[in-house]
Amino acid sequence: MKKIEIRVFSATGNTMKLAQALAESLRENNAEAKIEKIEDGTEQTEDTEDTLVVMYPVHGFNTPMNVIRFCRKLPEGKGRDAYVVKSSGEPLRINDDSSGRLIRLFKKKGYAFKGEYHYIMPYNMIFRHSDAMAAKMYITAKERIPNAAKEIAESADVRKKIPFKAKLVAFFVSIEHWGARFNGRFFHVKKDKCIRCMKCVRNCPVQNIRYEDGKFKFGKECLLCTRCSFQCPTDAFRIGLMDFMRVNGKYDFNADPSEAKIGKYCRKSYKRYFGEE
Repeated sequence: MKKIEIRVFSATGNTMKLAQALAESLRENNAEAKIEKIEDGTEQTEDTEDTLVVMYPVHGFNTPMNVIRFCRKLPEGKGRDAYVVKSSGEPLRINDDSSGRLIRLFKKKGYAFKGEYHYIMPYNMIFRHSDAMAAKMYITAKERIPNAAKEIAESADVRKKIPFKAKLVAFFVSIEHWGARFNGRFFHVKKDKCIRCMKCVRNCPVQNIRYEDGKFKFGKECLLCTRCSFQCPTDAFRIGLMDFMRVNGKYDFNADPSEAKIGKYCRKSYKRYFGEE
């Protein structure tokens, strides 16, 4: 039985939902699948599995820095298969090179990179999708994941040619890694709304938020994953210079997907992704 290790960073839970669906489908393909989290990127892994799957949400057309940090610490691949599964809020081809740095790390470490899969899940910043749209995205991903699971279980080579435009965008927007750390220093909490539940402090993947002497303090390691602001129960969290893009509160993935309406934003790309054109 093939053993598959799924390493996943999920900022607000969307990518983890995909990881759970993938693991279930892999088991249906007679593979042994286990899920382990990536948080700050210092987690360790061993070369005991046959295949490595790294999953992450796209950040600014690139891989989040904690995921890159994790992959830098991978043991020698010794020819093991490696796949990437990523999620983003829009089905644009300029996301295609978001895994470029990971792929280079896989090759450097001796892994046999076989390809990646891209699924659309609702934004946790920029703007809020409707619950119906979130449900439609999740259902569509779950319909496609079994095919990916079959290919991964069979060690299929699904690599695709990356458009030059995507490479160009990923290169220039990679400044987001520095920008996230810079912007994180401007985070603050609305005192009149905060109930001191400390979810933001406990749940920050890189321990960038502290509460000392009655004040919230922020370090220099922010990923701009927005787990803090998205999960704040009273919407007290403000995300610095990017606050105009703040989204707060969980999506209802049990909403009626038939009520989903595709707006003008990336309309053609969404319709193509959903098979409606």
